[in-house]
Amino acid sequence: MKIRLIAEGSTKQERKTLRWGISFLVGDVLFDVFGRVDIFRKNIKRFKINLFRVKHVVISHEDWDHVAGLGDFLRTNSKARVYICRKSGKTLKELILNSGGSLVEVGKTRKINRNIFSLGQMRANTGRGILCEQALVVKSRNGFSVITGCAHPEIVRIVRQAIRIFGKRIYAVCGGFHMKDNTREENLKIIAELQALGVKKVLPLHCTGSAARQLFRKTYGRDLVPLREGQTVEL
Repeated sequence: MKIRLIAEGSTKQERKTLRWGISFLVGDVLFDVFGRVDIFRKNIKRFKINLFRVKHVVISHEDWDHVAGLGDFLRTNSKARVYICRKSGKTLKELILNSGGSLVEVGKTRKINRNIFSLGQMRANTGRGILCEQALVVKSRNGFSVITGCAHPEIVRIVRQAIRIFGKRIYAVCGGFHMKDNTREENLKIIAELQALGVKKVLPLHCTGSAARQLFRKTYGRDLVPLREGQTVEL
């Protein structure tokens, strides 16, 4: 299964300019739509991505840095089905419906297409209240891989949930792992747990944080797969 990174913001400077968030193209599924619509639009054109081929849009959660490009996308392709967590707020739901999109509210694990699944909404206490988030589970020749937006429900918990539901080890974990504000000890514990769960490859992006990425690199070595905007990787 080919995964293409459309847009990503991960540094402190990028966050200051609101160039923050993440967006992937996974087969015919658009996963999250970045935090700045101008960058999202620019990269779609720059990387020659045909939005009319997108059949499904999955929004991991409703934070601004994952939904900014949604209205712009729906003005181009309103036929795509948009999957959001059932507990998402009224504003996001109205945006989809008012843009002519087909709204799908996700509770439990759900099949998106033949090889791509939503893990289902998972709750997280962010300090700002309860937030619900969904991750993608992708089946390919290497097995099952997990793609996350921010991993607010905790990356280890997400991987364990995927193993429990699909009954298989997770080959790769890709996306934002939400480790940027952790201590070194907390991050080392997470990395050790992912290894113990059998995760072979990691693609830490967005809110993972540079310190955590360095620790991943020391532990995983060549099994940390770098991914830049516009690049495609096969999981």
